Amino acid sequence: MLIELDRDSRACIERLFSDYPYLHGSIAAIIAGGMGTVFTDSHAAPQVALGVLDFHFLAGNPGHAHAALLLPLLRPGRVMITPTPAWQSWLAASYPGELAPYRREAFQAETFDSELLRRLAQSLPADFELRQIGLEDVPQLVTDLHAALVYNFPSHETFIRASIGLGIMHQDRYVAAASAAAIGGGKAEFEIQTHPQFRRRGLAKAVGAALILACLERGLEPCWDAANAPSSALARQLGFRSTGTYDAYTLRPAAGASTTSAA
Repeated sequence: MLIELDRDSRACIERLFSDYPYLHGSIAAIIAGGMGTVFTDSHAAPQVALGVLDFHFLAGNPGHAHAALLLPLLRPGRVMITPTPAWQSWLAASYPGELAPYRREAFQAETFDSELLRRLAQSLPADFELRQIGLEDVPQLVTDLHAALVYNFPSHETFIRASIGLGIMHQDRYVAAASAAAIGGGKAEFEIQTHPQFRRRGLAKAVGAALILACLERGLEPCWDAANAPSSALARQLGFRSTGTYDAYTLRPAAGASTTSAA
């Protein structure tokens, strides 16, 4: 039997996530920040755990019998993060032929060049304005760009209270933005979105640089994990160091199953 841990009782599974090799900001947000939901097999001596935020994070010992208890919680269409080869093997054996892998790249914060970041943040073309996101701005931000900037938080009010959001406005709409999409334990996982019509203009670089500076001013460690080559290139330009690539896995719907599910 699995138990769901409330936000104030997650220290018991910290050991299971302590050596996670990537997405450090998201892991800190789940464990120390109380974000998302967490399931485990025991308060006293946990052997396996699942953290659910924007991804499904598997942790603990996949060879333990209780690992099978996690299977009903792994939903089709969701991305699974496996921290070790043993977890990869467990997932592949549990869902033969049902996993679609894709490559990601993990990054580590380095000693950032603050002067360079300030120049990048100030390098906007004419008629483009960098601004901090306020509560009244969030609905337009989501409409103009993408809900991924804020959807890990239970409400817009929580996002504004707990996190940081910066956007670039042009002709009364947001054309790029960066947010601490997961935050906790002194770490901030970055999310950057640029409108397709405004890519390759340096906007993501400018707003990303501004968010790094905002995090450093607040004593937060910027965290970056890239899902594609442009994101990896941007991370390097901003001063992050790659720690290597890895596979994440999307669970395909079973043959003949409906792809529609409840939110």
